[in-house]
Amino acid sequence: MERYSELIRYIEENRDRYVGWASRLIEQPSISAHRSGLRECAGIVAEMLEDLGMRVDVFEVDGSGPVVLGTLNVEAHATLMFYNHYDVQPPDPLEKWTTPPFTPTIRDGKLYGRGAADNKGNIAARLAALDSVIATLGEAPVNVKFLIEGGEEVGSPGLEEFVRKEQDRLFADGCIWEYGYRNRAGRPVINLGVKGMLYLELEAQGLSREMHSSWGAVVENPAWKLVHALASIRAPDGRVLVDGFYDDVDYEGEELLEGLSLQDFNTGERLIAGLEGNPLRTLLLEPTCNINGMIAGYVGPGSKTSLPTEAKAKMDVRLVPRQDPAKILEKLSEHLRLKGFGDIALKVLQSYPGARTSHRSFLAKLVAETAHPAYGVEPVVIPSGAASGPMYVVTDLLGIPCVSTGVGYYGSAPHGPNENIRLEDFTAGIKHIALIMLNFHRYMHAGDD
Repeated sequence: MERYSELIRYIEENRDRYVGWASRLIEQPSISAHRSGLRECAGIVAEMLEDLGMRVDVFEVDGSGPVVLGTLNVEAHATLMFYNHYDVQPPDPLEKWTTPPFTPTIRDGKLYGRGAADNKGNIAARLAALDSVIATLGEAPVNVKFLIEGGEEVGSPGLEEFVRKEQDRLFADGCIWEYGYRNRAGRPVINLGVKGMLYLELEAQGLSREMHSSWGAVVENPAWKLVHALASIRAPDGRVLVDGFYDDVDYEGEELLEGLSLQDFNTGERLIAGLEGNPLRTLLLEPTCNINGMIAGYVGPGSKTSLPTEAKAKMDVRLVPRQDPAKILEKLSEHLRLKGFGDIALKVLQSYPGARTSHRSFLAKLVAETAHPAYGVEPVVIPSGAASGPMYVVTDLLGIPCVSTGVGYYGSAPHGPNENIRLEDFTAGIKHIALIMLNFHRYMHAGDD
C-alpha cells in the first residue's frame, strides 16, 4: 500500500513533465494522409523510448510512416505490449481552431492540439506510467513492448506484412490498444474490440463530354445513376439491403450492454428516423455502411446547366468480427450488378477485419478492475467500440488478447478542430496504466474464466 501511494504521488508531482511529453509529440506534425512529418515524429518517439531504457528498432514499411518497436526486457515471466500510432488526421478546417493545431496549448484544464487524444496523448501517458513505475519500484514488474506505427489514420498499410514478418519479436501475453475515453457520466469506457473497415470509392462514368442539361431528358446522367445505386444499398432506417450482409454477424458480449444507455455515448445529434431495436447494440455490435462524400459536375457558385461526365462517392463499411472484407466486397458487387449498376467501378482504399477479446479473459478483468482506483468511479466495459482499427493483427495474427483504454473524454473531438484532452483524465490514465503494469503478472497467472 505504501509503494502504491508513493507511485500515485510521483505521478501527480510529475504531471507537468508528462504533459510536456505529450506537447512535444503534438508540436511535430505527422499527417499520414499527406505523408508529411512521419519520419521526424518516428524519430521523436524512438528517442523517448530510448530515454526510458528501451531497446528501439525502427522499421520502414510500404505506404506508411516507420514502425517503431520498443522493448524493455526485465526477464519477468510476463510481457505486456502497447499498440499506438503517432500519425494524425489533417487539421482542416484550420479556421475552426481557436489556437493553431500543432501549437499545444493548455487552457481551462485541457491540452489542445492535433493528436492530443488520437493518439499522442495516449503515447505520452503510457510512457509516463512506465517512467513512474520504474522511478518508484526501481524496475518494471513486467517485460514491456511498444508497437507504435505511423499509418493508422490511412488504414495501416504495411502493418499486417510487418507483423507477419516480425512475429517472434512481437510475442506478448496481453496488449493494451491505443485509445479510450470517459463518457458523459464520467465513467472510463473500456473497449474489448473494434470494428473492421472496407473503404471504397465508387465511380459512375457517363458522357464522353459535358453536355447541355436539356439533354438530361434522354441522355443518362452518371450522377443520377450513382445516387440510385447508393440508395439501393441502404434503407432510410439504416438497414443495409445487400443480400447476405448480416450473415456472419454475432452478438458476443451483448450482455455487457444491459443497463447502459445510448445517451452516455451519443454526441447529441439527431438519430436515424425509424431506427429499430436497441440503438447501442446497433452502434457497437452491427456493421454499418456510410457515405463519406460525393462529387459530380458543377458545384461552384451560381448556376451552370450541364450534365456531368462522371460521378464519384467515397463510402466506408464498418465490419464486425467474423465478417470477411473480401466476402462483403463480393456481396456488394453482386448487389450492384443485380440492381443494374454493374458498370459502376469499385475501388478498395482500405480493408481489414474487426476484432474482439472476450470479457472473460484475464486482461479484460485486469483493465476493468484497476480502473476504479485510478479514476475513482466504476468503468463501463463494452464488447466493442464503434470505430475501426487494425486490432486483428494482435488478436488474430499474434493470438494475443487486446483491450482498449485511454485518456480522452466524450468532448475530445478527435479528427475535428480543437481536439483536446482534460489534464485530470490524462493523470488518471497514467495511474490506470501503471496499475495495469503492477498487477499484470498476477492476473495473467490467475487465468481466464
